[in-house]
Amino acid sequence: MAAILFGTAMLAGCGGGPGPETAALAAKRLAKSETRLKIARPELLYGMAVDVRVKVDGREIGSLGNGDVKIVDLPAGVHQVVVDHWSHPNVFKLDLQAKPGMVYELEISPREEAAVAGLMFGLAGTLAEAAANENGGGWQVRMVGQKPANV
Repeated sequence: MAAILFGTAMLAGCGGGPGPETAALAAKRLAKSETRLKIARPELLYGMAVDVRVKVDGREIGSLGNGDVKIVDLPAGVHQVVVDHWSHPNVFKLDLQAKPGMVYELEISPREEAAVAGLMFGLAGTLAEAAANENGGGWQVRMVGQKPANV
């Protein structure tokens, strides 16, 4: 039963997408005092029908589905990027010290620890893994690159 619930959670999507604002921002020149986050979710078989909610500094910027990209321009400074999904009680947080005029490339991917715990031990495994990891959740976000903008 727990495996069925976990499988359903991994296949239940909420409808996201990059939207036209992402393409417009990608073409726009970045202001010198701002920083740009390019948040991508590569196409993967695992969790492919699941959208992952993304928040920056507590504000929801959207849900990314399999293969989606979201671009956000922010004032330079300290920012927190959080990803989560309703199927796991925890969230994954990334703290970023963003410098002006930089583009930070972030990638969302499944957390293997959470997937293994859920698949092997069902709901009990998911809850135990959540209790053991404050920065957890079914998904993670990490920085995969950074470069100066407008180059």
